[in-house]
This record gives sequence, structure tokens and C-alpha cells, in this order.
Amino acid sequence: MNKWYALPVVLLIIAVPAYLLLFDEGYCPDIEEMEDANIQVIGDSVFGSDADGCASISGFMSLRLELRVTDHAIPGSTVIGEDGIPSQYVSGDWGWTIVDGGGNDAMAYCSEGDDEECDEKLDEIITDDNKGLIPDLINEIKQDGSKVVILGYYSVPEGSEFEDLVLEIEILNDRYKEFAEVNDDVYFISLKDIMSPEETPDYYSDDLVHPSEEGHQAIGNHIADFITNSG
Repeated sequence: MNKWYALPVVLLIIAVPAYLLLFDEGYCPDIEEMEDANIQVIGDSVFGSDADGCASISGFMSLRLELRVTDHAIPGSTVIGEDGIPSQYVSGDWGWTIVDGGGNDAMAYCSEGDDEECDEKLDEIITDDNKGLIPDLINEIKQDGSKVVILGYYSVPEGSEFEDLVLEIEILNDRYKEFAEVNDDVYFISLKDIMSPEETPDYYSDDLVHPSEEGHQAIGNHIADFITNSG
């Protein structure tokens, strides 16, 4: 092979691993060039932070707002624990912080039939009188001057591993909603208003737990529009 023809091939072989090393699978060059939105998301795998390219909720929010949203959510995260969702929060000059969590805690503590332990863990996250880890987190966020959106979980399709945790998830959703209603600059968005197994089955991934790319887009656009309309 002519050495001049071989040179581009060699450069490509070098460049592709270098790109993969420098930029993880969630890297989205369109977003990286955007101005910072001063919006942060923290939470669990609902946000799809490990999605390819721009396909996470924060990615679609960024594309909708034409501003870069900072994503600190970690798939698999619980609220409870030393490395829980409250530890994801990075103090700063945020305009908005988007928070979810508690689903993985429900799976960990409420799926074995120990009702007493389950109730204790749900109360550790948030009690019915607005105390707990999530209220403490939100109060910390508000001290930085940020408005807060709490996301309530969507319903899961039949056959989902979370199907037997409907009651526990609803308890968390109801408590999050009630907390938002009595606290200034805290807002509740129910993902049930965006997706459901009956009306939007394409919004669910094959695992029947997480949103699909279409679901991420619908949620991301909804949150972005809510922020835009809230001023």
C-alpha cells in the first residue's frame, strides 16, 4: 500500500480510541458548545445520564433550551446512604435544580415483605410531615438561591420489576407533591402526566423500568418548557 494512502488509516486508528478515551458515551458535541444554563439535575437512572450522545433527559433539556444543563445524576442511585443522591448536589449559583429519587430505595427495602423496615426507610427519605433526607437536600439547595423541581415517578407497565412497588412509589410521589405545595420555589412535576403504559408505550425501554429515548425527549422537553414558562 502506498504510504500516503496508509497515513489517513493510521490517523483514524489513533483518533477513534482517543475520542472514546476523552469523551464518554454520553458526550454530545452540540451541547458542549452551548452557554451554561445554570441548571443542575441530580437523581437516579430515570435521567438516563449514561445514554448515548444527547439522548439523556438533560441532553434533551439542553437542546430545547439551547443552553447546557449540568447532569450529576448517577444511574442506580438511592437516596439513603453515604453516596446517596444528596451527595450528588454540587453547591453553586444554580437557577434551577431538578431532583428525583427513592425508587431504588423502595426496591432495596420494600420488596422483601418487611413492612416495618419499608416504612422506616420511606420515612427516612421523606415523612408525611415533610422531614427527611429529601427535604433536607431541598432546603440546602434553596439556600444557594436555586428553585427546585421534584419529579414524581411514572407508572410502570405490567411485568415490570417495579410493578409490586406501586404503593410505595405512590407514597413517595404524594409526599413529594405535598412538600412542594407548602414550600416556596419548590415545584412538583408528575411524570405520569407525560407518559403512561396505556397511552405512550413507546416512551418505555425494553426493560419496562426506564424511559426510552422517546421518553427521555418527552420528559426533557416538558421540564425545559416548564422552566421557560416559569420565568
